[in-house]
Amino acid sequence: MSAPDRTRVGAATSDVLAAGFSTEPYWTDGLPPFAPPRRNIGERADVAVVGGGYAGLSAALTLARSGKSVAVFEATRVGSGASSRSAGSLGHVPKAGLADLKARYGESVAHRVYVEARQAREYVETLVREHQIDCGLRTSGRFIAAHSERTFAKLRDSLPELQDTWGAVELVPREAQRAVIGSDAYFGGLRLATAATLQPALLHRGLARAAVSAGAHVLQETRVTDISHDTSGFTVVTTAGAIKASAVVIATNAETGCETPTLRRLRRRMAVIPAYVVVTEPIAPDRIRRILPSNGPVSDTCKIIHYMAPNENGQRLVMSARAGRSDGGLHEKARRVFGYFAARFPDLQGVRVTHCWTGRFALPSDWIPHVGIEDGLYYVLGCCGTGVPMSTYLGHKLALKILGQDAGSTVFDRPLPPMSAWKRSPALLPLAVRAYDLRDRLFR
Repeated sequence: MSAPDRTRVGAATSDVLAAGFSTEPYWTDGLPPFAPPRRNIGERADVAVVGGGYAGLSAALTLARSGKSVAVFEATRVGSGASSRSAGSLGHVPKAGLADLKARYGESVAHRVYVEARQAREYVETLVREHQIDCGLRTSGRFIAAHSERTFAKLRDSLPELQDTWGAVELVPREAQRAVIGSDAYFGGLRLATAATLQPALLHRGLARAAVSAGAHVLQETRVTDISHDTSGFTVVTTAGAIKASAVVIATNAETGCETPTLRRLRRRMAVIPAYVVVTEPIAPDRIRRILPSNGPVSDTCKIIHYMAPNENGQRLVMSARAGRSDGGLHEKARRVFGYFAARFPDLQGVRVTHCWTGRFALPSDWIPHVGIEDGLYYVLGCCGTGVPMSTYLGHKLALKILGQDAGSTVFDRPLPPMSAWKRSPALLPLAVRAYDLRDRLFR
């Protein structure tokens, strides 16, 4: 996600926005800049990684721990992009539905996508514990709330397959949902026994430290301007000079540029979607329990989902919604995102919003992430707003693939499919989002 203009107002601008409302991420409040040790990387590395987000750092960590020399080039600073701008969800709910995946790729692939989504979440949890990353990891259940009777029926029909791929999944009828969420606005839903949330900026920082400790070089404010290939390998040209590498990993997701024909081609296969996150002021524990009795995240079944969860210490609520919409600046966006939930959760009345920020994620036409090789360049791209689990997991998988290990095999190793120009047009994106919203409303 790209950093927006810094805006801070000194007083509340409405009953919803708190005094001191900020348009910078809550996660980075008071967090000092990442400052890796200065080391000479030389003129050659085994692997050059373009992008210092979850995917790039995860790949660098796995490669460095296997003895490879790795140079990570981050165009801005570690923590300024998408990896610190998410809502902190460590879930395993793919953006693509089972029915859509079956229609496109067949039942076997659809099944494996859902199995590996769970494995991605489990991998990140293991990584956090192994490297003792203090990122407020909170494990809980998750509730997927049906926004209509029709979608509840679809959830009911998919229950056996979801139990097969995800394990403990429970169907919750509407009359029993108050035990999970403090709302009567939904039509029941699914309760997943295993899900998690975390502080994404601290996870990102911990992953960077782990990669550096393993021997990887992380170069901040170093933009890659060209990549060429000859018989001796790749030449990666940056704003700080050039380096030779045997392999190159593209892990830039929504920030994939147009520096080379290959990058331009990959960039044209993804739509870049603006996303928005809201954080509330601290809320009394008894009120939090009334809003979310299960103490875990809730999302709905709309195509452009609405998501809410406790923050890393359980004292605030984190909300995400209205991705891709063009309905005003961040002050208005905060009111609208919070307003959606306040209209459905009565105990939110009177709560104020302290933060609202934006960023971007990349969405392929099939709504699943991809790893692959294009013109000799390895890539992890199109993580669909599920970057905390999927980018971290697939960065690791891609590193294993580079190392020639069978464990690098993944269902997400498939070429990025083509995408029509109109589908990735920023000008037409709000219309596409409205079409999805209309579909959710008409086919309730």
